[in-house]
Amino acid sequence: MPTEKRPFFTRYTTSLWVRFLRFNLLSHKRLEDDLERLHLTPPQFYVLATIGYAGGLPFGEIGEKLMVTVSNLTGIVDRLEEKGLVVRDRDARDRRVVRVRLTEKGAKLHRSTIPFFEKSIAEFFSPLTKVQQKELASLLRKLIRVSWSEKAA
Repeated sequence: MPTEKRPFFTRYTTSLWVRFLRFNLLSHKRLEDDLERLHLTPPQFYVLATIGYAGGLPFGEIGEKLMVTVSNLTGIVDRLEEKGLVVRDRDARDRRVVRVRLTEKGAKLHRSTIPFFEKSIAEFFSPLTKVQQKELASLLRKLIRVSWSEKAA
């Protein structure tokens, strides 16, 4: 007698979320493996990229952009500082504010890792056409916008 195969979850949205989470975890692991060759962790790369793009930022602003607490950010910046990639400076106008900026070595690494990172990311989305990628981006923006507006309410 054949057994009836039932879905693991009763709601399609739950299965959708699991697929999204699985893609996120798999792509993050692949990125982690790629960045390991550069002796960087993904969080270190994200900080490096954020600072490199902005030209240096206060600690709190980096945390906001990456959605991490300042206490979590401290360890990441400590390790980047140990590698000679970033420095911390007190803000000239407000000594309570600590800004983080790239060193010359950090700027050089930033310039060389961005193309590497973009190539790695492009591989994740290569099964999708450009039209599908744009549609996915639009749908994700919508979900993010709705989620943030609900959180603020």
